[in-house]
Amino acid sequence: MKIALVGLGRTGEVVARYLLQKGALSMVMCRPNSSKVNKDLGSILNMQETGIIVEPTDHLEERLFYRKPDIVIDFSCSSFLRDNINTLAKCGVSVVTAVTGYDAAEINKIRNVAEKGNIGVVMAPNITYGVNILMLMAEIAAELMSDYDFEIFEEHHKYKKDAPSGTAKKIADKIRNNGMTYREIPTHAVRAGGIVGKHKVLVCGEYDQLEISHESFSRVAFAQGAYKAAQFIYDKKGFYEMNDIFEYEKRQRSLIMSECRAEQTLAELDLA
Repeated sequence: MKIALVGLGRTGEVVARYLLQKGALSMVMCRPNSSKVNKDLGSILNMQETGIIVEPTDHLEERLFYRKPDIVIDFSCSSFLRDNINTLAKCGVSVVTAVTGYDAAEINKIRNVAEKGNIGVVMAPNITYGVNILMLMAEIAAELMSDYDFEIFEEHHKYKKDAPSGTAKKIADKIRNNGMTYREIPTHAVRAGGIVGKHKVLVCGEYDQLEISHESFSRVAFAQGAYKAAQFIYDKKGFYEMNDIFEYEKRQRSLIMSECRAEQTLAELDLA
């Protein structure tokens, strides 16, 4: 699996280092006017030379044709996929996007291109596994505790532009789609210091309350999630979200457990 990374911001650099360790990174791109263009990735990451020269995102079709990556992992901004999804589909390059800030029309465009069947797309506004488990737990709470009040709190570093975050909006959507469609869900955003990412759902009743929270201690959590999503989408076509990856892994675990039980039964029969 050959992975191209787009975006070398704070998180992108961590993702690049992680993918290098996995031996999967073959190409890195960033905006054409970036000071990082034409530099060896190693010099940017303060490590030995990697042989991977950071390329600009212009003339994308030509670059993809030459490098032939299987998957693009996008940690840049919403304009990259919005402007280049058709080029990626033409070149047969699947996508994992961890970018926030897409509007409804952009999401529909990306979904429509993916569903034509030439490439696969995983769209995850927060690609860490833990926060996606938080979403599943919030869905369960919304279904079983619809008479409670729900509020969302999220914290990020002071350089994060969107507030509330794409993740917070996604959590709110999950809650609304599971029994809370008629209820406003207040969201509170903090932008301060170097906070990597923290999300909390507060569920309050008249006599008790429940808190569901997740905090990222390191941006490596984003890299792990992105790599996992890339492994998932490698041989697939269509449009997916993180919950689809969870469902796939659940089926795989069930299959393994069934096989183990079958082997155990055969072993017991042999001993009988």
